[in-house]
This record gives sequence, C-alpha cells and structure tokens, in this order.
Amino acid sequence: MSPPDGPDPGAIRSASELLGHTMRRLHKHISSQVMSSMQDELQDLDLSFSQMTALHHLRAAAPTTVTVLSEHIHLSVPAASHMLERLVQRDLVTRAENPDNRREKLVALTEAGRGVLEQMDTAFVTAYVTTFARLRPETVHAAQQHLQGLLEELELTPSAPQETA
Repeated sequence: MSPPDGPDPGAIRSASELLGHTMRRLHKHISSQVMSSMQDELQDLDLSFSQMTALHHLRAAAPTTVTVLSEHIHLSVPAASHMLERLVQRDLVTRAENPDNRREKLVALTEAGRGVLEQMDTAFVTAYVTTFARLRPETVHAAQQHLQGLLEELELTPSAPQETA
C-alpha cells in the first residue's frame, strides 16, 4: 500500500473545525470590548458598518473595481458606487479610471483611509492586550508562537474562494 499524496482532507477539515470552535471561544472574551470600541469609532468618524467593511476590503485587495468591491461587501453596484462617492468626498478612498478598461473605475485607500483603519487596529490590539494581560507570560508566549506559525503558513497559501452560507 502506498502512502497518500498529501494530507488527509478529512483530518484537515476536522482540525480546522476544532480551531474554529477554539477561536470562537477566544472571540467571546474579546468581542464585547472590540464591538464597543468599534461602535464608538464608527460614530466618532461618522462611518457606517458597510463603509468600514469597504475600507477593510480595500486594504486587503486594492486597487479593485467597484463591481468586485460590491460583491465582497454584499451591496448592489449602484449602492456601492454611492457609498464610495461619500468615501471619496471624505478623502478616504480614491477612484480612478482603469487603464486596462476605461469603462471601469478602480478604487483604493488614501493615506487618510489607512489612518482610519489604523485607529481601528489599535482598538483591536488594546482589547487583546487587556484580555491577555491577565494570563501567565509563558501561556501568552506559547500562544503567540503557535499563531505566528499558523499565520506564516496561511500567508504562503493561496486564498480560496469564500464559501457562502
């Protein structure tokens, strides 16, 4: 009998589900702080949740077209275009003609848009630091090392299409 060509898909799925449930438990300790902070930030910045979602997507995948962005944030193209116009007026996003297809517009974050996301990132990190500060340093260090390994492997793996529920 020859060895399998790669990792067992069932074992991968099982391990992934276990990690997902573990991360959900961790999220329960963090989410109330993060959501409260996020709500305050969104109100202070006068941004909707959809606008913030768009900014996060643009940080991960810009420049992108209005159509692709609308699919990722689950808005119609006209609604996404209208939302982007408000972000352009606030200098959080740029919109330019696509040099490969003049009928399309490419959108990307501005420095001010990146600054807004950095404010949100600081709130997330603060929530984690506050939570983990109650633990033993060796526990936190071991978790950081394992998560670092997971992230390094994840960042080398091509993105898979997102499943829809």
